[in-house]
Amino acid sequence: MKTILLIAHFIAIATGTGMSIANYINIRIASGEKGDRAAALAYLRRVLARIADIVIAAIWITGIGLWLNLAPAEEPNIWFMVKIGFVLLLTLSHGLARMTAGRMMRSGDATLYPRLELFVSGVWMSALAAIILAVLAFET
Repeated sequence: MKTILLIAHFIAIATGTGMSIANYINIRIASGEKGDRAAALAYLRRVLARIADIVIAAIWITGIGLWLNLAPAEEPNIWFMVKIGFVLLLTLSHGLARMTAGRMMRSGDATLYPRLELFVSGVWMSALAAIILAVLAFET
């Protein structure tokens, strides 16, 4: 069971990383666009964000499952604890990106693109760190 959870966890983190990099590229392209192209890119970001909500839930569910699957005498190692910190940062960055994107959609304020870019960068950098730390934390 632990192996299946670990595989699912790695897939979820890798999916989140890929999606956040795609979202980052979308933001960089969209910052100079107007009209229908900007609207289409905004729609794509909304779709990616909805999928990302599910991916982050999968990261948390599989991570908690791995934690609960530790042997009773086995304590989480330092890599696991640092990984949890990066997953918290990933989740926080995702939430702030969603809030900023929502504010942009409601107000039409294009000056929020740099802030959105910062938060999305936080998501993918945290996800990359979490992948590396998960490999170190769950080596068998």
